[in-house]
Amino acid sequence: MKKTILLLLFAIFNTAFSQSGKVYLKNNKFNVGKPNTYIYEPPQGLVIEDNAKANVLYATPDDFSNDLVSLKKNGKRYEFTTKVSDSARVLMVTINDLHKIADSNKDQGYSVLLKTQNDIELGKSLMNQIFMRNYGNHFLNLKLDTKKENVIAAYDALFAKYPKLREDKDAVNYLYLKKSLNAEQGQKDLNAFASKCIEKNTEEYLTLAYNISQGSNKPEETEKLGKEISARYPTGKLEQLFFMRSFYDQPNKTEASIMESMNTFKTKFKDASPESLRTFYRALLTVYLENGQYEKAIALEPHLKNASDLYNDFAWGKSGGDLTTPVKDLDFVVKVSERAMYLLEQRNKESYYPAYKESFNMFADTYALLLYKQGKYGEAFKYQSGVKENNGLDSGGKDRYLTMMDKVKSKDEVKAYIDDEISKGNTSSVFLAKLKEIYIEKKLPLAEFNAIEQKTDAKAKENKSKDLIERFGSTNAIDFTLKNLDGKETKLSDYKGKVVVLDFWATWCGPCKASFPKMQNLVTKYKGKDVAFLFVNTWENGKEEDIFKKVSSYIADKKFDFNVVFDSKTEVVTSYKVNGIPTRVVIDKNGTILAYDYSNTDIAAIIDEQLK
Repeated sequence: MKKTILLLLFAIFNTAFSQSGKVYLKNNKFNVGKPNTYIYEPPQGLVIEDNAKANVLYATPDDFSNDLVSLKKNGKRYEFTTKVSDSARVLMVTINDLHKIADSNKDQGYSVLLKTQNDIELGKSLMNQIFMRNYGNHFLNLKLDTKKENVIAAYDALFAKYPKLREDKDAVNYLYLKKSLNAEQGQKDLNAFASKCIEKNTEEYLTLAYNISQGSNKPEETEKLGKEISARYPTGKLEQLFFMRSFYDQPNKTEASIMESMNTFKTKFKDASPESLRTFYRALLTVYLENGQYEKAIALEPHLKNASDLYNDFAWGKSGGDLTTPVKDLDFVVKVSERAMYLLEQRNKESYYPAYKESFNMFADTYALLLYKQGKYGEAFKYQSGVKENNGLDSGGKDRYLTMMDKVKSKDEVKAYIDDEISKGNTSSVFLAKLKEIYIEKKLPLAEFNAIEQKTDAKAKENKSKDLIERFGSTNAIDFTLKNLDGKETKLSDYKGKVVVLDFWATWCGPCKASFPKMQNLVTKYKGKDVAFLFVNTWENGKEEDIFKKVSSYIADKKFDFNVVFDSKTEVVTSYKVNGIPTRVVIDKNGTILAYDYSNTDIAAIIDEQLK
């Protein structure tokens, strides 16, 4: 066992120091709170373009940043200067030019350990390096090993070398990782760790104990601890968190109320850092966009990270998510979506952007849908085709692509696309309806179409059943009993004989709330029919009575006709293996799961099929 641990530890150091090129601090010392200059030595024979930049990432449990920094040539070496948060311990770096990642250090990135002045600091920096693996893969397009078992093994190897790290606050990430593999034992380990944090009796560790306690299903103990910490540290980190939660929960925010909250925050906590104030600027952006104040929204961009994402979130939320739902203030929403596309393209022109393709697929899908609703079918198809070229079309996106294609291409081309998708095992009710229409219009033999329909239906059901069994172990819906807004118990099995849609959501979830107008349309459409919608509120913070009041107020203010049930102990969201919200699950009249998705695009089609 000792030999295995030593080998694993060697692998950790390899990641940090065995690099074909080099990135290191110019003066071999990290100056906290100041800009630092770094040296980049390219691998021998690698040509670096004049416009290349360093893509610099740091991440801690409380903060992260990802920025492009200009390179300055100095002989055979390059230099770049950047200032990072005082909490940063490790920089991960790639070198990007306009068109590609020029040097990713063989997909591992260059790691610079910033704090190494003694064994304790070195150990903490190495632990942060393990923590950053997912960030490196996502933001720098690296291929670091993030398999849970292997990451845990890397932590274990590090703890064998530095045993005291097990008691460090950042070791909590290791414990949460272990909990994801064994929930019961993992929570016990976390609770024990929280007890040790309380014994340390500092603001930092007490706050960590509070955060851990929120997952222990002991709201009274959690609330008591939170009050004790707030009383002891009235301007501390936890009180800041409470302030932000209270701000987020404020209904009907206005420009004036947001500015008042921001000024109160700056005064009370003496914190005017860009990172802290972004929450307020994001809220302002939402208000400006909702009010159609485009120029005011544009003026906020310097205060925001990735304003393009926020624009696209707004535009998609207003789009209806399908080709038929009307869009209020369509021209304005198109303008916002266009701005998202513009900012994305500008970001990509500045230097190669690893997340460009993924962002383009999301933004272009939104923009194409809105252009279609403007009647600009050619432009819409162009952007949707771009998503297709990137292999970015989900099932709903393929349906939209087909519908747009039908507006600008010949029937033969449309049929060829449908035939090609069906040959790959991809189909939908939209595809089959269009194919049948073509068969009738071109007087092709309907017997041939019927055979295709039967074959594709059977294959689709087989694939869907296989996917559901892989996720749940069975296609049988898991029964549960939860209380609704009236305080009455609601049991899933009581709805046998009806099609049931479960919608997992939370009041803090922007995409959840953005989808609710569309969901209300579905609730209204199927009212009085054998269909039931259960809006499962989950993953909330606070006491049950406070959550109930917050949810009740929100539903009443928005005038939604929703049957909300409360998953206060997060048992249902866990049993349905939900790892992100909003998530919807569609169940047939016999209690069989039909669909599990993060989109409501095809819900109506699924329900209609069951009601035939």
